[in-house]
Amino acid sequence: MSKPTLRELFIKYLTQDSATKDARRKDFNIAIFINPSDKHFGGHQVFNGTDLDMVMEKFDKAVKELRQQER
Repeated sequence: MSKPTLRELFIKYLTQDSATKDARRKDFNIAIFINPSDKHFGGHQVFNGTDLDMVMEKFDKAVKELRQQER
């Protein structure tokens, strides 16, 4: 299995909820965009008021995971 790219990790954090629903857990994630594979609403925001800070938080998580995988 190949190592995921930054883009793939970023899309994952933007569009996939984590298995845990406890926001105190390190691996917690809540999607802010609907998965692009959704036929009708793919790529649209989940919440009204999604902002750049929310998007950049997901980017930072993706970069962090990529760095951890490189170790």
